[in-house]
Amino acid sequence: MTNHDTRPPLRRPEEMPPVRSQEGLCRQWQALMGDLGFSGYSLWLHLIEADGRPTPILTQIEGMSHLPDEDDDRLRNLMWLCSQLTDELAPGGRLAFLLSRPGRAEISEWDRAWAQALATSCRSHGVPIHPIHRANDETVAVIAPDELDELAVSA
Repeated sequence: MTNHDTRPPLRRPEEMPPVRSQEGLCRQWQALMGDLGFSGYSLWLHLIEADGRPTPILTQIEGMSHLPDEDDDRLRNLMWLCSQLTDELAPGGRLAFLLSRPGRAEISEWDRAWAQALATSCRSHGVPIHPIHRANDETVAVIAPDELDELAVSA
């Protein structure tokens, strides 16, 4: 959990320090999000070079309120885009994902469902990623792999 008082200053994506750890990636998302408070459900993706340097490619996909399903065109299209980004613009790089939504609850069904769908789709399409993060009106945090495992076990 993150305290608002320790949030790094807002910067442009390419001005962020290199990502060397999960903690560093969390600080990067905190800085990129600025003041927390979201009016809708979004997926953010940020391309990180192989050496950890953030690129200026930071994309927000809005209107993600519906839970994903196996035949989700959004995921297929996103995987195509992600493959292009990592293959063409940052060979050896990775994508960082952040799920943002309104509310103050801990990890939600929406957070888990989208994180699981992203992780599974990226794995099956060979898209390298960093740990997936989530943000709500209160905090920015990583979605731990065991939280995704809990969803897979209960499904």
